[in-house]
Amino acid sequence: MAEKKKSPVLLITAFEPFDGASTNSSLIMLEELAKQDWDGKVVFFGPIPVSFADAWPIIEHALNRYPDIQGVICMGQAEGATRISLERMAVNRIHAGIPDNDGAKPRGPVIDGAPQVLKALFPWHELEESPHWECTYNAGAYVCNAVMFSAIHWAREEEKFAGFIHLPLMESQKGDKGLGEKSFHMKDDVALKSLTRIIDFALESLEPDYGLKPKPAPQQKFNPGPPIP
Repeated sequence: MAEKKKSPVLLITAFEPFDGASTNSSLIMLEELAKQDWDGKVVFFGPIPVSFADAWPIIEHALNRYPDIQGVICMGQAEGATRISLERMAVNRIHAGIPDNDGAKPRGPVIDGAPQVLKALFPWHELEESPHWECTYNAGAYVCNAVMFSAIHWAREEEKFAGFIHLPLMESQKGDKGLGEKSFHMKDDVALKSLTRIIDFALESLEPDYGLKPKPAPQQKFNPGPPIP
């Protein structure tokens, strides 16, 4: 009897190049991760357009294709970073310093009426320490943050999990004239090994085989204060 195909429990996404570059570290790693055997538990999806209008709707459409999916991790590139960043929070704010790939440069909330801050639902603080990754608290105010905020908002509504990972530039990106040559470049094999462990940890948080499924931590009430200009 043929073994029943497992339903994926985790979706992982990556962005297309942007701002004049021809590569994106998140997409490079997505393609390498997809070559590994994840026993049918993970779906890799990309490239996602660097577009305030289209990025999250495309990801959400992909999520809806898998009714048993339990979580999503979106990956993006952070030029200048020296370690993999496990983002802990997203803000309900768009403040584009550069145009997205549609030429749009919006400002305002990500989702009208939503809280000003949402915390990632993966327990990154429980992952062992490493010189190659760290928990960080600033996903910016560009498309990465907008996608992270939207993903967490979706996960809270659906009682699922969501998180965002920023990656440094990779050594394989040296020579990309759209990127700073003086920026730190992480070795591709180091990034791949690190992300493999991080995804394994995420699966441990989702899969009932690893014990009782943790429930997302309740969000604290947030006093919004004055509007953000």
